[in-house]
Amino acid sequence: MATNKIQEKIESVKSEDVKEAITATLQTFTKAQLVKSKKYVHRRDALNALLHDNKLYSFTEVDGILKQFDEGGKA
Repeated sequence: MATNKIQEKIESVKSEDVKEAITATLQTFTKAQLVKSKKYVHRRDALNALLHDNKLYSFTEVDGILKQFDEGGKA
């Protein structure tokens, strides 16, 4: 999946400034938009619990949060 490759590239970058710049160029969505999306139809409960109402998220960020949650880590 392309999103996983993008996430791997972002994680491989050492500079926090570069990571922020890459992340800033990705399309972002509100928690409400993500919860209603078809992409996360089976993860709605997790998204409601893990995401903040007043923050914007890219698909890459959400996938990372869900992956960390699935592995038993705190988001």
